[in-house]
Amino acid sequence: MREALNSSPQVQTVGLDVMTHLYPFLGSLIEKTYVEILKHTPQIWDYLYDNPDIAEITREIRQFFSFIDTPKFKSLLNEFRPDVFVCTHALPSGLIAEQKRRGNCDLPLIAIVTDYEVHSYWAHPQVDRYLVANENSRQSLISRGVAEKKIRVCGIPIASAFSKKIPAKEAKKKLGLDASMPAILIMGGTRGMGPIKKAVHTLLNLDPSLQILAAAGSNEKLKSELVPLAQTGKIHLFEPTDSISLLMDAADILITKPGGMTSSEALVKGLPMILIHPIPGQEERNARYLTRHGAAVECSDLKDLAEKTAEFIRHPEKLGNMSKKMLNISTPRSAQAAAEEILLLSTHEILRAH
Repeated sequence: MREALNSSPQVQTVGLDVMTHLYPFLGSLIEKTYVEILKHTPQIWDYLYDNPDIAEITREIRQFFSFIDTPKFKSLLNEFRPDVFVCTHALPSGLIAEQKRRGNCDLPLIAIVTDYEVHSYWAHPQVDRYLVANENSRQSLISRGVAEKKIRVCGIPIASAFSKKIPAKEAKKKLGLDASMPAILIMGGTRGMGPIKKAVHTLLNLDPSLQILAAAGSNEKLKSELVPLAQTGKIHLFEPTDSISLLMDAADILITKPGGMTSSEALVKGLPMILIHPIPGQEERNARYLTRHGAAVECSDLKDLAEKTAEFIRHPEKLGNMSKKMLNISTPRSAQAAAEEILLLSTHEILRAH
């Protein structure tokens, strides 16, 4: 998103993780707690996610945090002097919305929903513009009381690199792969979450001749577990700094959990997806959206993963059909469309203020 905005010469952007910026210790603790819940007790997150009772119970707590946030928030305003806020997560969007409600800020607030469905924690009267993935998300916000005029359907913003596709054989050669053999990319988002190690071993048992591309993200434990397989040449292990766009170009199938960003990138590439281990809540809803449109298949367990992968390898025409369906719902200009909406609103507000 920042890439698209920074392409305009009159724009300067600053990216902040609001929780870690305002509360370095608390932000890190929340992040670690979130990851541990997802790893060990995902049913807890499933219960908390988009639960109106929980939202009501925690409303006063969230307002209390906004109250004690006020001095730090004002310090943030003085330090960066922004003209507009753009939030890609519901938590900072809610915090800034509360500051606006308290009269501590009157700057435009834009919320970008980076999943295919919208949950209740996004809905705040103080948000000036919502940029959403699809028509269903627009209708969902309207049903939650958001004014229709505030919502624009832009798609989920992705980096411009994903809108440029090179032939699979060429991409494989660039990565040092065999251009004549199928390649399967396995990844679990930036955190490297999900049963990636088990999925790798499942595919090795399925067909040792498959070229397996594994991206561990920031998951150092997973990386250390996969290094021996890479050293023996059984898999190809890639660092977080390696180009995911090039890996997607080289791959014939993507095995992943259905995060909004990864899914949107794959849609634009037309890279067929097999979905594993969706996070309860937003990723389960993403999976429903993608499978409903024929843009992915979901597997229930590792045996199912092996069967679906083998089926695709035996019948490449099925991959071609899925790729066409993915391109039908892809939004290759999502970041540019979102940037145009942000600039339009911010320019209007700046002119009005003067």
